[in-house]
Amino acid sequence: MSNDPINRLQEARDEVQRTAQSMAAKGFATGSSGNVSLRADDRFLITASGIPYECLNAEQVIEMDDGGATYSGTGAPSSEWRMHAEIYRVREDVQAIVHTHSLYATAAAVMLSSLPIVHDEGKILLGEALPVSEHAPPGSWALAKAVANALAREKAVLIGHHGAVAVASTLQDALLLAEKIEEAAQLLWLCQHLQQDLPVREES
Repeated sequence: MSNDPINRLQEARDEVQRTAQSMAAKGFATGSSGNVSLRADDRFLITASGIPYECLNAEQVIEMDDGGATYSGTGAPSSEWRMHAEIYRVREDVQAIVHTHSLYATAAAVMLSSLPIVHDEGKILLGEALPVSEHAPPGSWALAKAVANALAREKAVLIGHHGAVAVASTLQDALLLAEKIEEAAQLLWLCQHLQQDLPVREES
């Protein structure tokens, strides 16, 4: 990454744009749903509101602080900026956040109080289960605090009746984690249906 502050900011903007578009290409968000952010010193960069990801350009990645003030970028920040701000405030270790509306993870966030992780690889990465945050209105400080509370020291959480959020030290790792959340939700659904429809293997 460049040593020049202006170039560093542009490179970070480009990375947020690429990650958001990759998130959409994987089917984890449609239209402008979900959002992506990256910490930038005492501020953060976040995708703009209402811009379909295939149309998103780097200048539509908004530089802002945790009080809602914007400093650069075109458009309004994502309506979920409060959630990102609160996570960055309480988790100094977090540098990157990916919030998805992937189908199976969102269904789990609607129906379950936690998402059991049923496969060994998932347990190594995510633990025995992912918590689901308390339901709160989208875009509100109540939702932001509920998500941050549920996240605690976790890598990921399901947002009650809403979607999923993954945090990491890089956007690449956060997006990979979001992919693993969706995989875990799909596997749980498949296992439940196999259990209903087919003889279940006895544990040895």
